[in-house]
Amino acid sequence: MPLIRLSVSKELTEESRQQLVDGLGEAMRKIPGKGPEMLMVDLEEGKTMYIAGVTQENTVFADIQYFSNFKHSHKQEFTAAAFEAVNKAIGTAKDKMFLTITERNTWGAFGDFRDEFYSE
Repeated sequence: MPLIRLSVSKELTEESRQQLVDGLGEAMRKIPGKGPEMLMVDLEEGKTMYIAGVTQENTVFADIQYFSNFKHSHKQEFTAAAFEAVNKAIGTAKDKMFLTITERNTWGAFGDFRDEFYSE
């Protein structure tokens, strides 16, 4: 179950929220075995965001987390697709988007716990 924590400096409409979530779900398909079916999005809107001490009007920060590790090229493809989805949904310029990707080797969901390096 991938998780995207998304901080957005502006308020969104319900339509743009849904377009954003749908677009990020499609972008997640760039990571093998991941997709919109299990994607969890934690969206925070109207955030006060600064870059170099200056308040930003239309800025987005995304923190992506998922189970396992993938090739650099998959992460590059995902990043490009995610930036495109954000731009299309809410009009944020690519130079105002930032993200991190954290690949986890442990993950719990649906009453189960997975560990990439340990099994009984």
